[in-house]
Amino acid sequence: MTALIVQADDIAITHGTTLGILDAISDGIVRATGMFTNCPDAEFAAQRLRELDGVDVGIDVNFVTGFPLLPATEVPGLVTESGRFRSSGEIREAYRVVGGDAVYTEFAEEPFDPEQTAAEAAAQIERFFGLMGRPPAYVHHHSLVSPVSDEVVRRAAADLGVPFVDDLYRTGGLPLLPNDWYAKPFPLDDQARADAVGAIDRLLPTILSHEVSLLIVHPGYVDAEILDLSSYSIIRARDLELVTSPAVRRRLDDAGVEIVRLTDALPA
Repeated sequence: MTALIVQADDIAITHGTTLGILDAISDGIVRATGMFTNCPDAEFAAQRLRELDGVDVGIDVNFVTGFPLLPATEVPGLVTESGRFRSSGEIREAYRVVGGDAVYTEFAEEPFDPEQTAAEAAAQIERFFGLMGRPPAYVHHHSLVSPVSDEVVRRAAADLGVPFVDDLYRTGGLPLLPNDWYAKPFPLDDQARADAVGAIDRLLPTILSHEVSLLIVHPGYVDAEILDLSSYSIIRARDLELVTSPAVRRRLDDAGVEIVRLTDALPA
Protein backbone atom coordinates (compact mmCIF):
# COMPACT_ATOMS: atom_id res chain seq x y z
CA MET A 1 0.00 0.00 0.00
CA THR A 2 1.15 3.53 -0.78
CA ALA A 3 -0.28 6.07 1.65
CA LEU A 4 -0.32 9.86 1.76
CA ILE A 5 -0.98 12.09 4.75
CA VAL A 6 -2.17 15.57 3.83
CA GLN A 7 -1.75 17.97 6.76
CA ALA A 8 -3.29 21.46 6.70
CA ASP A 9 -1.54 23.88 9.03
CA ASP A 10 -2.91 27.02 10.69
CA ILE A 11 -6.60 26.34 11.28
CA ALA A 12 -8.02 29.25 13.35
CA ILE A 13 -5.33 31.74 12.30
CA THR A 14 -8.22 33.61 10.61
CA HIS A 15 -11.87 32.80 9.97
CA GLY A 16 -11.33 32.49 6.22
CA THR A 17 -8.51 30.03 6.81
CA THR A 18 -10.70 28.01 9.17
CA LEU A 19 -13.53 27.80 6.64
CA GLY A 20 -11.15 26.76 3.88
CA ILE A 21 -9.56 23.99 5.93
CA LEU A 22 -12.96 22.70 7.02
CA ASP A 23 -13.92 22.43 3.35
CA ALA A 24 -10.57 20.77 2.62
CA ILE A 25 -11.46 18.10 5.18
CA SER A 26 -15.11 17.62 4.21
CA ASP A 27 -14.68 17.90 0.43
CA GLY A 28 -11.00 17.18 -0.07
CA ILE A 29 -8.03 15.08 0.96
CA VAL A 30 -6.91 16.78 4.19
CA ARG A 31 -6.84 14.28 7.06
CA ALA A 32 -4.83 16.24 9.64
CA THR A 33 -4.96 19.85 10.75
CA GLY A 34 -3.14 21.85 13.40
CA MET A 35 -4.96 24.47 15.46
CA PHE A 36 -3.80 27.91 16.56
CA THR A 37 -5.34 28.01 20.03
CA ASN A 38 -4.14 31.58 20.67
CA CYS A 39 -6.24 33.07 17.85
CA PRO A 40 -9.85 34.36 18.15
CA ASP A 41 -11.26 31.81 15.69
CA ALA A 42 -10.11 28.84 17.77
CA GLU A 43 -13.47 28.39 19.51
CA PHE A 44 -15.38 28.28 16.20
CA ALA A 45 -12.79 25.96 14.65
CA ALA A 46 -12.93 23.59 17.61
CA GLN A 47 -16.73 23.50 17.56
CA ARG A 48 -16.73 22.48 13.90
CA LEU A 49 -13.83 20.04 14.25
CA ARG A 50 -15.54 18.23 17.11
CA GLU A 51 -18.34 17.38 14.66
CA LEU A 52 -16.00 15.76 12.11
CA ASP A 53 -14.77 12.17 12.01
CA GLY A 54 -11.72 10.82 10.24
CA VAL A 55 -9.38 13.75 10.84
CA ASP A 56 -6.47 14.16 13.25
CA VAL A 57 -6.63 17.49 15.06
CA GLY A 58 -3.24 18.56 16.34
CA ILE A 59 -1.84 21.82 17.65
CA ASP A 60 0.43 24.25 15.86
CA VAL A 61 2.34 25.78 18.76
CA ASN A 62 2.80 29.40 17.80
CA PHE A 63 5.15 32.10 19.11
CA VAL A 64 5.15 34.55 16.18
CA THR A 65 1.57 35.24 15.01
CA GLY A 66 -1.16 37.14 16.83
CA PHE A 67 -1.20 37.60 20.60
CA PRO A 68 -0.07 35.22 23.34
CA LEU A 69 -2.60 33.56 25.59
CA LEU A 70 -0.61 34.63 28.63
CA PRO A 71 -0.60 38.31 29.64
CA ALA A 72 2.15 40.25 27.92
CA THR A 73 3.63 41.05 31.33
CA GLU A 74 4.30 37.31 31.82
CA VAL A 75 6.02 36.86 28.45
CA PRO A 76 7.69 40.24 27.80
CA GLY A 77 10.50 38.62 25.84
CA LEU A 78 8.07 37.21 23.25
CA VAL A 79 6.07 40.32 22.42
CA THR A 80 6.26 43.84 21.02
CA GLU A 81 5.26 46.98 22.92
CA SER A 82 1.68 46.47 21.69
CA GLY A 83 1.57 43.03 23.32
CA ARG A 84 1.47 40.96 20.13
CA PHE A 85 4.03 38.32 19.25
CA ARG A 86 7.07 39.48 17.32
CA SER A 87 6.73 38.27 13.74
CA SER A 88 9.30 35.92 12.25
CA GLY A 89 10.47 38.77 10.01
CA GLU A 90 10.92 41.09 12.98
CA ILE A 91 12.93 38.45 14.82
CA ARG A 92 15.20 37.88 11.83
CA GLU A 93 15.77 41.63 11.55
CA ALA A 94 16.62 41.99 15.25
CA TYR A 95 18.79 38.89 15.70
CA ARG A 96 21.71 37.89 13.51
CA VAL A 97 21.16 34.57 11.74
CA VAL A 98 24.21 32.29 11.81
CA GLY A 99 22.79 29.05 10.44
CA GLY A 100 19.84 26.81 9.96
CA ASP A 101 17.71 25.21 7.27
CA ALA A 102 14.28 26.39 6.03
CA VAL A 103 12.25 27.41 9.11
CA TYR A 104 14.91 26.05 11.51
CA THR A 105 17.15 29.00 12.30
CA GLU A 106 20.19 29.47 14.50
CA PHE A 107 20.93 32.96 15.77
CA ALA A 108 24.00 34.55 17.27
CA GLU A 109 21.78 35.28 20.28
CA GLU A 110 18.77 33.11 21.13
CA PRO A 111 15.57 35.14 20.56
CA PHE A 112 13.25 33.02 22.74
CA ASP A 113 13.40 33.04 26.52
CA PRO A 114 13.18 29.37 27.61
CA GLU A 115 10.88 29.84 30.60
CA GLN A 116 8.53 32.28 28.89
CA THR A 117 8.36 30.14 25.74
CA ALA A 118 7.60 27.01 27.76
CA ALA A 119 4.91 28.82 29.74
CA GLU A 120 3.17 30.09 26.59
CA ALA A 121 3.36 26.64 24.98
CA ALA A 122 1.74 25.13 28.08
CA ALA A 123 -1.03 27.74 27.97
CA GLN A 124 -1.76 27.00 24.31
CA ILE A 125 -1.88 23.26 24.96
CA GLU A 126 -4.12 23.75 28.00
CA ARG A 127 -6.53 25.73 25.84
CA PHE A 128 -6.55 22.91 23.29
CA PHE A 129 -7.78 20.55 26.01
CA GLY A 130 -10.44 23.07 26.98
CA LEU A 131 -11.62 23.51 23.40
CA MET A 132 -11.46 19.92 22.19
CA GLY A 133 -11.88 17.92 25.41
CA ARG A 134 -8.97 15.67 24.47
CA PRO A 135 -5.23 15.88 23.83
CA PRO A 136 -3.96 16.92 20.41
CA ALA A 137 -3.32 14.11 17.96
CA TYR A 138 0.11 15.59 17.27
CA VAL A 139 2.26 18.65 17.97
CA HIS A 140 3.84 20.81 15.27
CA HIS A 141 5.80 24.05 15.04
CA HIS A 142 4.62 27.20 13.33
CA SER A 143 6.92 29.31 11.18
CA LEU A 144 10.28 30.34 12.62
CA VAL A 145 11.97 27.82 14.90
CA SER A 146 15.05 28.38 17.06
CA PRO A 147 16.96 25.87 19.20
CA VAL A 148 15.02 26.94 22.31
CA SER A 149 11.56 26.94 20.75
CA ASP A 150 12.35 23.62 19.07
CA GLU A 151 13.23 21.99 22.38
CA VAL A 152 10.18 23.50 24.13
CA VAL A 153 7.79 22.08 21.56
CA ARG A 154 9.57 18.71 21.44
CA ARG A 155 9.34 18.41 25.21
CA ALA A 156 5.64 19.33 25.11
CA ALA A 157 4.94 16.55 22.61
CA ALA A 158 6.89 14.07 24.73
CA ASP A 159 4.98 15.07 27.86
CA LEU A 160 1.70 14.54 26.00
CA GLY A 161 2.87 11.25 24.52
CA VAL A 162 1.91 12.29 20.98
CA PRO A 163 3.95 12.57 17.78
CA PHE A 164 6.14 15.61 17.19
CA VAL A 165 5.65 15.95 13.45
CA ASP A 166 8.83 17.95 12.89
CA ASP A 167 11.03 15.18 14.25
CA LEU A 168 9.19 12.54 12.23
CA TYR A 169 10.24 14.09 8.94
CA ARG A 170 13.57 15.52 10.09
CA THR A 171 14.79 12.05 11.04
CA GLY A 172 13.51 10.52 7.81
CA GLY A 173 10.89 8.36 9.47
CA LEU A 174 8.12 10.15 7.59
CA PRO A 175 9.26 11.55 4.24
CA LEU A 176 8.15 15.16 3.74
CA LEU A 177 7.12 16.07 0.20
CA PRO A 178 8.52 19.34 -1.15
CA ASN A 179 6.14 22.26 -1.76
CA ASP A 180 7.95 23.29 -4.92
CA TRP A 181 5.26 25.86 -5.75
CA TYR A 182 6.28 27.84 -2.64
CA ALA A 183 9.08 30.39 -2.66
CA LYS A 184 10.84 32.93 -0.44
CA PRO A 185 10.36 35.78 -1.05
CA PHE A 186 6.88 35.11 -2.44
CA PRO A 187 5.27 38.19 -4.05
CA LEU A 188 1.48 38.14 -4.25
CA ASP A 189 1.56 37.99 -8.06
CA ASP A 190 3.69 34.84 -7.87
CA GLN A 191 1.36 33.33 -5.27
CA ALA A 192 -1.61 33.96 -7.54
CA ARG A 193 0.17 32.29 -10.48
CA ALA A 194 1.39 29.25 -8.52
CA ASP A 195 0.34 25.92 -10.03
CA ALA A 196 -0.28 23.81 -6.97
CA VAL A 197 -2.63 21.42 -8.78
CA GLY A 198 -0.03 20.77 -11.46
CA ALA A 199 2.50 19.85 -8.79
CA ILE A 200 0.77 16.53 -8.14
CA ASP A 201 2.29 15.02 -11.29
CA ARG A 202 5.76 16.07 -10.13
CA LEU A 203 5.14 14.71 -6.64
CA LEU A 204 3.58 11.40 -7.64
CA PRO A 205 6.81 9.49 -8.38
CA THR A 206 8.13 10.44 -4.92
CA ILE A 207 4.83 9.49 -3.28
CA LEU A 208 4.93 6.08 -4.99
CA SER A 209 8.53 5.51 -3.93
CA HIS A 210 7.56 5.49 -0.24
CA GLU A 211 5.18 3.39 1.81
CA VAL A 212 3.84 6.58 3.40
CA SER A 213 4.70 10.25 2.95
CA LEU A 214 3.54 13.61 4.26
CA LEU A 215 2.37 16.69 2.39
CA ILE A 216 1.99 19.85 4.49
CA VAL A 217 -0.17 22.56 2.95
CA HIS A 218 -1.79 25.84 4.02
CA PRO A 219 -5.25 25.96 2.45
CA GLY A 220 -7.79 28.64 3.21
CA TYR A 221 -10.06 31.34 1.89
CA VAL A 222 -8.23 34.64 1.62
CA ASP A 223 -9.59 37.30 3.97
CA ALA A 224 -8.26 40.72 4.91
CA GLU A 225 -6.90 39.41 8.18
CA ILE A 226 -4.62 36.83 6.54
CA LEU A 227 -3.28 39.54 4.24
CA ASP A 228 -2.22 41.46 7.36
CA LEU A 229 -0.95 38.46 9.34
CA SER A 230 1.00 36.32 6.93
CA SER A 231 3.31 36.70 3.96
CA TYR A 232 1.73 33.45 2.72
CA SER A 233 -1.78 34.66 1.88
CA ILE A 234 -2.94 34.28 -1.73
CA ILE A 235 -1.17 30.93 -1.92
CA ARG A 236 -3.71 29.56 0.54
CA ALA A 237 -6.36 29.73 -2.19
CA ARG A 238 -4.08 27.73 -4.49
CA ASP A 239 -3.42 25.15 -1.77
CA LEU A 240 -7.18 24.87 -1.21
CA GLU A 241 -7.60 24.29 -4.94
CA LEU A 242 -5.01 21.50 -4.76
CA VAL A 243 -6.53 19.59 -1.86
CA THR A 244 -10.15 19.86 -3.08
CA SER A 245 -9.50 19.20 -6.77
CA PRO A 246 -11.44 16.18 -8.12
CA ALA A 247 -8.73 15.78 -10.76
CA VAL A 248 -6.05 15.46 -8.06
CA ARG A 249 -8.12 12.92 -6.17
CA ARG A 250 -8.65 10.87 -9.34
CA ARG A 251 -4.93 11.01 -10.11
CA LEU A 252 -4.08 9.67 -6.67
CA ASP A 253 -6.82 7.02 -6.81
CA ASP A 254 -5.68 5.84 -10.23
CA ALA A 255 -2.13 5.51 -8.92
CA GLY A 256 -3.32 3.46 -5.93
CA VAL A 257 -2.48 6.10 -3.32
CA GLU A 258 -4.58 5.86 -0.15
CA ILE A 259 -5.28 9.07 1.80
CA VAL A 260 -4.80 8.36 5.52
CA ARG A 261 -4.60 10.08 8.87
CA LEU A 262 -1.25 10.60 10.56
CA THR A 263 -2.26 8.38 13.47
CA ASP A 264 -3.29 5.60 11.07
CA ALA A 265 0.08 5.60 9.36
CA LEU A 266 2.36 5.59 12.40
CA PRO A 267 3.26 2.45 14.34
CA ALA A 268 1.11 1.93 17.44
